[in-house]
Amino acid sequence: MLNGIDTAGLAGARDAIRAEPAAGIARYGVALDWKQGTQIEARALTMKVGAEEIARNFTWVVDEPPQLLGQSTGPTPQEYLMSGVGACIMVGFVVNAAVKGVALRSVRVTMGGSLDLAGFLNLRPDAQIKMAGLTYEIDADCDADEATLQDIARTAFEFSPNAMTAVHGVPVTGGLKQRQTA
Repeated sequence: MLNGIDTAGLAGARDAIRAEPAAGIARYGVALDWKQGTQIEARALTMKVGAEEIARNFTWVVDEPPQLLGQSTGPTPQEYLMSGVGACIMVGFVVNAAVKGVALRSVRVTMGGSLDLAGFLNLRPDAQIKMAGLTYEIDADCDADEATLQDIARTAFEFSPNAMTAVHGVPVTGGLKQRQTA
């Protein structure tokens, strides 16, 4: 164990996925229920890794600040997006540091981004709806040399599923299902 990472277990998981690629497919889901105003309660659904089902009993609140019609009872959707990307980069950094034998004392990832609300509010045709971009900075306290840390950081970013989803995008599909309660 290094940095709380079971590197032998990681090697075993890699070997198992090489032998049976379907064992490496992870499926996720969340259900979101409107509470009031801009407040939403999100709940993690059962996760699957290969054929194994993993119960995920977590809920969290999403909300906007009063300036955006909310009550600040939780982070905004954009803050959750940035935390998902940043946490995924951090996991990759910690795991890759452990694989390379680098003991970490602390790591912080700081994310930033901006959004033109005129796009969301459909006020101008030139206003972008998506965020203008995301930035991240990794601050690591450890005794590794600069080249090793740069390699760990590059690998953490380039193999981060969430970062690569944000960078390259994925199709988002869906629709409406109307429910009548009477």
